[in-house]
Amino acid sequence: MKRRKAVQTIALGVGGLGFLSHCTFTPSPSPLLDEADQNLIQLLTEAILPSNSEAFPTPETRMEFIFNQMEGALTAEELDFYKMGLKKFKGLIEQTFLMSYEELDFNTQNYTIQRAAAHPGELGFFMQKNRHWSLRHFMTSERYMTEFLNYEFIPNRYLGCVPV
Repeated sequence: MKRRKAVQTIALGVGGLGFLSHCTFTPSPSPLLDEADQNLIQLLTEAILPSNSEAFPTPETRMEFIFNQMEGALTAEELDFYKMGLKKFKGLIEQTFLMSYEELDFNTQNYTIQRAAAHPGELGFFMQKNRHWSLRHFMTSERYMTEFLNYEFIPNRYLGCVPV
């Protein structure tokens, strides 16, 4: 009985060492934006198109979708351009209104979004990307795809016994 227990312990130890030898402990990459910028982008995208997760559920939140798009769909140059647009947007808001975007009333927030979207350069790129990603996130909801686009998630419906 003791021999069996010893063999089990040795087998478990060797298996554990084998498992741990294949683990890599790399630090996670730093986030693309700091928390204040993430909150600002969330406010912007909600002002562009309010998310309604009850009526139009999606597999991920809007911010998760946007960060996935930032990491995967933008080149390094475009990401720098996007960040410069964010910096320019924050600077213009604080210079013009002498307060942060969060403190502005709803109409002023919408006005600034419209003006920024029409602006050429980094500011326009930043706002157009946020608008584009907000719309795309909405259009990936299952309800929108099935009810409005007549999309079927299963190709070639099974019709049962059909005469040939």
